[in-house]
Amino acid sequence: MDNHLMTEYMKQVAEGDEIAFRKLSEALGQRIFALAFRLLSGDRATAEDVSQDVLIKLWQFAPKWKAGGSVQAWVSRLTYNACMDVYRARKNKNEEMPEDISIPETANATLLNSEYRSLLLQAIERLPERQGEALLLTYFQENSRREVANLMKTTEKAVEHLISRGLKALTTLIPANINGEKNEIANRSY
Repeated sequence: MDNHLMTEYMKQVAEGDEIAFRKLSEALGQRIFALAFRLLSGDRATAEDVSQDVLIKLWQFAPKWKAGGSVQAWVSRLTYNACMDVYRARKNKNEEMPEDISIPETANATLLNSEYRSLLLQAIERLPERQGEALLLTYFQENSRREVANLMKTTEKAVEHLISRGLKALTTLIPANINGEKNEIANRSY
């Protein structure tokens, strides 16, 4: 579904149109879940909960939404923020594991990936909004530069600059690994 049609549905949802909301939910629901699933390191149950929360927020905040921007980018931002709320809630629980529990090597790798993803998302949250949005749309939603440019209402060259500046900023926001080497993000070329 193109952004023009989604914008029309959003206007109708803002007026309380349940049919338009259903159509918008059907168009965006799978993308919301896929993004939440990736951001939450494959936690399916939590991604489903986040997806429902985002759809509720879509309904609640539709009257406040301003036409002219990308509906998909706005919903991606809602999804990202909802996932960050989950990370913050988990961090605040501060659950400790007993030291005598044996953890298989694959579980250790999963925990490290989850921690790394959490660090990455926290760092992206600290970037200027457009840089963070470009990175999320490109690397977490796996959109092409052209698709990101269309969603963000800008040029592909501008998207490349946003991504480049965002990645450069991430190298200073994400700490070096425990061996003192530069983080993986700094070593990647995009």
